[in-house]
Amino acid sequence: MRRLTLKAKIFLWLGAIILIAVILYGFLIYMVFQFNLRGERYFNHLVENSELDRSFIESLRKSDRERGFSRPPSLTILPPKLFMRVFYYITGVVIAIILISVLGGFLLLRRTLNQVDFITRNVRDIDEKGLHLRLNLKGRDPISNMAKTFDEMLDKIESAFKSQKQFIQNASHELNTPLTIIKTKIDVLKQKKAVTGKQYRETIDLVDSEIMRLSKVTEELLVLSDLEDNRSEIKNENIDLKRILDKILKLYENQIDAKKLKIIKNIHGESKISGSKIQMEQLFFNLLDNAIKYSDPGGRLKIGIKDERKNNNILLEISNTTTAVTKKDIPRIFERFYKGSSSDKKSFGLGLSIVKKIVENHNGKLEASYNEDKKEVTFQIKLPIIKG
Repeated sequence: MRRLTLKAKIFLWLGAIILIAVILYGFLIYMVFQFNLRGERYFNHLVENSELDRSFIESLRKSDRERGFSRPPSLTILPPKLFMRVFYYITGVVIAIILISVLGGFLLLRRTLNQVDFITRNVRDIDEKGLHLRLNLKGRDPISNMAKTFDEMLDKIESAFKSQKQFIQNASHELNTPLTIIKTKIDVLKQKKAVTGKQYRETIDLVDSEIMRLSKVTEELLVLSDLEDNRSEIKNENIDLKRILDKILKLYENQIDAKKLKIIKNIHGESKISGSKIQMEQLFFNLLDNAIKYSDPGGRLKIGIKDERKNNNILLEISNTTTAVTKKDIPRIFERFYKGSSSDKKSFGLGLSIVKKIVENHNGKLEASYNEDKKEVTFQIKLPIIKG
């Protein structure tokens, strides 16, 4: 058995309502005619407003009871013409109200169904190549609001799709670059008839360096994927940020000395939060690795941890002097594999994207700023403090 469409169901329901209304109207008219213009009220009216003899009225009442209510009495309260005029007037008004209601309901129903059909047709045309399409329905009715919500969802999907596409392209480039360098170097080495020990060592060192780079990219991809997939599975524990900071700084002592960076630490109050210790170590590692890598030789590296109990936050700030970053880079600096706007177009990789995801996982806030006068980039992180 074929199922009825939504439109057919609505029209059947509307027809049933009209039929019920007509039946009820007919029953109402019958009841008014039967009990208001006939029967006991009719005879009571004759008694109160007629000069007829009481015995004659009683004989009419008796005759009416014997005859029943099968046909109207010979006498009426209202003149026939006036009664029929009132009857037609009431009927006309009721029918007009029914028609207006039905017409209004039909127009509203048709508009609603047309909107639903419009949404259905357009949604079928939206695929990965048509994510730019929008419904753009105007109005404040529920269907229009649903269409606006759908458009907003499409905006998010399109943005996510573009970000994913860009990420795949950037990741492919980052993974392909070291492989290309390795293959090119090996091909050059193979073409040479006589290869010295020095050339072998240089090739091996380059291959080793690019393999390390390739390994780091894949490792960061896995870390980022794990952070996105397991956001709700964080095992909270008490963490002392000062201890983590000291631990990570020891790992970078050689790099700091090699660049002759001046470390300025500014720590006030408590520095304990609740969260994942592994993720917090990753956060400090990525921030300091980024700061040391892109700091100018002989520059400053400032690290601050401040207890902001009034705002229930721990404020973490890491600043470094650098010319590898400009003010134009700040809005996009947390994007994956974002290329800087400086002349050498350095890639910031996934480190800062991982930092952003870790901060989000801990319900914190992350901001970046750049001071053009001091040539200094600053990362500011606010993390919820432990209560009590």
